[in-house]
Amino acid sequence: MSAIVDFFKALAGICQTGPLSPDSWELDGNRATIKIRDVPELQTPGTAVYLSGKGLKLPVLIVVDENGTYHGFSNRCTHGGRKLDPVPGKPVLRCCSVSHSTFDFQGNKLTGPANGPIQVYRTELENDSLVISL
Repeated sequence: MSAIVDFFKALAGICQTGPLSPDSWELDGNRATIKIRDVPELQTPGTAVYLSGKGLKLPVLIVVDENGTYHGFSNRCTHGGRKLDPVPGKPVLRCCSVSHSTFDFQGNKLTGPANGPIQVYRTELENDSLVISL
C-alpha cells in the first residue's frame, strides 16, 4: 500500500519536508538567519525544513546531514520546478515528482530529466544561529 501512496504523492508533487514557521527565521538582504536552538526540526541529523515567503525569490531547503552538517539549496528542481526532499541516509536530494531527478549535496544532477544543477547556498553557524547566504 505504501508504494501506491508514494506514487500518488509523487504524482501530486507532495514532499515529506515541511516548511519552517516564518516566526523561526529572518531575512536580511541576502542572508537568512535561523536561531537553531529554537528550531527542534534542525537539531537532529537527517532532518530538513524549507523556508518560503518573506521576499525569498525561491524556497530554500535546509538539510542536516547524517554528520550534523547544515546544507542549503534552492528548493526547486530544474526539471519541472517541484520541491526537493533529502534521501534518508544518503547525501542526495530527490525531486518530489514522478521523474524523481536526484542531486548530490554539491548541487550536481545525478539522475533524471532535470535540466542541470540546483543552486547551493553557503551555510555558517554564527553563535546560536544558522546563516544561509543567498
